[in-house]
Amino acid sequence: MGTEKSLKYSVFTIDTIILTAFVIGFYHLMYHVDPESVAEIKNLPWLVLIYILGFSTSHFFFPSVVQLRLVRFEAIITRVATTCFMMLLFVSLIFFASRPYTNFPRTFLFYSIFFYTILLSAERIILRKIIMRVRANKKNMKNIVLIGNEQTVNQLFEITSTPAYGYNIIGTFYDGDCNNEGMKAKRLGGTGDVYGWLTNHPEVNEIYGYFPKEQHDTINMISKFCDNRLIRFYYIPGIDVFRGNMSISFVEDIPVIARREEPLRNHKNKVIKRAFDIIFSFLVLVLIFPWILILVAIFIKIQSPEGSIFFVQERTGLDGKVFKCIKFRSMKVNSDADEIQATKDDPRKFPFGDFMRKMNIDELPQFINVFLGDMSVVGPRPHMLKHTNEYSKLINHFMVRHFAKPGITGLAQVTGFRGETRYIDQMEGRVKKDIEYIEKWSFLLDIKIILKTITNMFGKEQGNAY
Repeated sequence: MGTEKSLKYSVFTIDTIILTAFVIGFYHLMYHVDPESVAEIKNLPWLVLIYILGFSTSHFFFPSVVQLRLVRFEAIITRVATTCFMMLLFVSLIFFASRPYTNFPRTFLFYSIFFYTILLSAERIILRKIIMRVRANKKNMKNIVLIGNEQTVNQLFEITSTPAYGYNIIGTFYDGDCNNEGMKAKRLGGTGDVYGWLTNHPEVNEIYGYFPKEQHDTINMISKFCDNRLIRFYYIPGIDVFRGNMSISFVEDIPVIARREEPLRNHKNKVIKRAFDIIFSFLVLVLIFPWILILVAIFIKIQSPEGSIFFVQERTGLDGKVFKCIKFRSMKVNSDADEIQATKDDPRKFPFGDFMRKMNIDELPQFINVFLGDMSVVGPRPHMLKHTNEYSKLINHFMVRHFAKPGITGLAQVTGFRGETRYIDQMEGRVKKDIEYIEKWSFLLDIKIILKTITNMFGKEQGNAY
């Protein structure tokens, strides 16, 4: 079993022990604060078991990253927040399913998960610092060799040179001149000298290397040697065509490099996002939508009696497929709805329609689209077909935004690109943010965008919606 895997299980064990102690302690604390409420929980061991089951299920989907050699603190906190949020959902479902056997106060659930999130964040940061300190003291180290003089190899050298990551660079092999002084100091020879050197140095754990295409025989020879000596060999592609995030996948046994990283192509991430969309849209449609629908219908019929309460328009969705987007009608019935974008002082809008657009109320029926699977709560905003056709010819990478399901709100909308796009650079900015969202998606990012959307409804961004 690898060291990092052992650390992962150790972290999970520590998490579980702390969770058990926390639930018992928090239960007794709440009992003193609100004895009547906590008294509803009749079986403390059952309570602890439910929390452990909820945490274990969440941890299965979102395991700890604190043990990884290369991970940022933001990623650790993001993982904790995601784990605890999913834990909240799982624990809620368990309690709902076990209602005949237990009567559980919601206040305990929300308060306990909230404070455990803070506690778990502190624990993970402390563990991370301990692990980094241990590695900085030359323990839990990996002995590695770097081969090649490509820019990627140089960057990898700078990263792995940081002692806290736990890498010990034994040496480097490359041909020609090198501008990296650190790599120069570690140079043991050219790429042709690697194999002979390795036969006398069994302490090597991993090799990272770039080889020109004419040295394929050397690659195969080193690869076979590594397989027979329990050394992990990582080949670094020498491709400088693509910039930004890339990902490597396999077509059968053939490695291919994708133009960009797309987290939502991962099936687990798809399931998480779709599950959240279904739960969130269902709650909105059941708890909020019916009351809003009654009020909106009355105002629409008073100010614009002609036409339907809803406005249905064909828009471009996932993979360029057309779907029918549902909104509350905010304009008088007109023949330009599918051709002309709404403007600030658009005469087609009636007063309440203008108010709905500023407060995003007109978008509420799109939760029906979300529940049906045509849209997501968060994603690139869908455009009318005419605009998709026009902008795809004017803006590079415009169609990339359709690699994700369109959303009711999105990263572009909460970062200043909401509303009318009068100039081409405004649409370019929106597209850039949409692609950034596709490449950097995380569950926590969706939560941040939703919260930012709510705060923007009552802030200065409101003025951009018309």
